[in-house]
Amino acid sequence: MNGEELRRYAGLDREGRKLLQLAFETLGLSAHAYNRIVKVARTIADLAGAEQSRSRPPMWRKPIRYRALDRGVVG
Repeated sequence: MNGEELRRYAGLDREGRKLLQLAFETLGLSAHAYNRIVKVARTIADLAGAEQSRSRPPMWRKPIRYRALDRGVVG
């Protein structure tokens, strides 16, 4: 997915933006990490049968945790 497709199919609601912003400030993530988190969250939402236009915050928590584990932040 390119940037436009990410915005269209994996958009964030207000609560999701806050959650992702907090994760970026805490973990020091890059733009590439953002795209990876968005793609994983969209995949989780698809598997859960969520609507296409917006992903709810619970869909964002897992990929953020996965990224934290990858960076060695969460033990």
